[in-house]
Amino acid sequence: MAAERRAFSVAVYPRHQGKVLLIKHKRLNTWLPPGGELNAGETPLEAARRELQEETGLVGRFSALSTVDGVPQGYLGYEEHQAGSKGQHLNMVFVADVDTNHVTPNEEFTDHKWVDDFGGVECPRNVAEFGHLALHGGDGLTSLARAWLHAFNTRKLETLLDLYAADAVHTSPKLRARDPATKGRIAGKDALRAWWADSMQRLPGLRYEEKHLTGQGNRVFMEYLRVNPGEESYVVAEVLVVGPHGKIVESHVFHG
Repeated sequence: MAAERRAFSVAVYPRHQGKVLLIKHKRLNTWLPPGGELNAGETPLEAARRELQEETGLVGRFSALSTVDGVPQGYLGYEEHQAGSKGQHLNMVFVADVDTNHVTPNEEFTDHKWVDDFGGVECPRNVAEFGHLALHGGDGLTSLARAWLHAFNTRKLETLLDLYAADAVHTSPKLRARDPATKGRIAGKDALRAWWADSMQRLPGLRYEEKHLTGQGNRVFMEYLRVNPGEESYVVAEVLVVGPHGKIVESHVFHG
């Protein structure tokens, strides 16, 4: 008896203005998120980006949902399901924020809709459960901000830098005060590494305690309490601007 076919696959929940996209799958005749099988040599995240764009025309921002090293950006979870004649799919599920709700038609599906409530949607149970998690279980922007705070507070410099694009820009009044030649602005990971390495060495007890995080569009506004032994604590505001690949492209600090 031949062994059942198994394949690694991905599913992506595109998220836009409080709704996620579902497609009416032509072959399976049910509502599903976009997705498909991994190509040879692809990572799950690479496959998720490709399938999202191929099936819908959308380009997503896959932001960190976990502070655990090695977890791909946008990763929600894992499940297994039967895919008809294609056998068993070992499926990795992602969520991605998109800037538009305009979907390009694809031969994989007959209809599509953006939903904010899965009650009454004819779909597999785990599709509704993951969809609810994508909508309410964690915001990619605020999760990215928490990953930033965690990396700084635990002195994981390379983890912190990995949240940034290669050419990211950082501005801060502290930069201007310590090195007037910068005019408060640095760019690129080498400059960011030097700045934070110096800060961590000079102020080994410095930590940032979360007060408020607000994510909207491609920005997350952070308010945190700057705490350093022997100094008076004060509130700092910082804005992280996230690029199309889920990396921080700009960070701007504001305080007195």
